[in-house]
Parts: sequence; structure tokens; C-alpha cells
Amino acid sequence: MIYPMNEARDYLLERAEEYHIAVKWAHLSPITPPGSSFEYRSVVMNLDWHRPSEIIFQLAHEISHVIHGDKGDVYYYHACYTGKESVEYKANVGAVKLLIPFYCQDTDIQCVNSANFMQSFHVPHYLASVVDEKIREYYKN
Repeated sequence: MIYPMNEARDYLLERAEEYHIAVKWAHLSPITPPGSSFEYRSVVMNLDWHRPSEIIFQLAHEISHVIHGDKGDVYYYHACYTGKESVEYKANVGAVKLLIPFYCQDTDIQCVNSANFMQSFHVPHYLASVVDEKIREYYKN
């Protein structure tokens, strides 16, 4: 199933509110990536992003930066993958962790499909093993 963007967005906005993170939406250049600031506990999202299908994962990614306390203003959503210790990789893992409960809620484990999750939220392919792991963890708890 491909999830409606507004349901996933609303879910993530509720998570942001739980963490006292303000989310601002702005009309920016289509190539201006979203950003976040731990200091100001805020995220700025671009309503005019040139690939709108990526916005949900971007939002989860930016919220994850703030949750993890990444210092400085972070706006490198499309930074090169530089390994599991990079701040961007960790924010991507955090984004997966934020989205798994939304995707899995009220769904039997037999009906959950990691490839579907990745397609639904435009998760980068190199996170496939992380998605599998986080889905298994969700159902263990």
C-alpha cells in the first residue's frame, strides 16, 4: 500500500510535537533542501521540493536530526553517504525508526513488506537491512 502523504505527514508532525520540535513549511526554490536546527528545535521544510514524493522521508530525517541533538544547522539531506558513523546516515536510520510504527500500526507481521515500506517513503536503497531490522524490532516489542 502506498500511504497518503497527509496521513504520514500528520503522524510525523505529532511526533515532532511530542519532542517539542517546531516544523515550518515554506515556499522555496525547488532545489533548496529542508533543514533543521537543534538549537532552535525546529525544522524547515520546502513545499516546492522538486521531488515531492521524498518529502515524508525528508521530514522524518530532519526531525531525527533534532531528536538526536545534531549540533549546528543541518541542511545536507542529500549529502553523500559516508558510512554508518556519518550524521546523515544516523538521521536516515532515525527517520526509518520514526516511520516504522506508522507503517506497521494495526498490521500483522505477515502483511508487512520492507520493500513496500521503502517504496512508500522513498527510503534510500542502502538502508534495506536497517528497514528489515527495525521492522523485526517493532514486532518483538
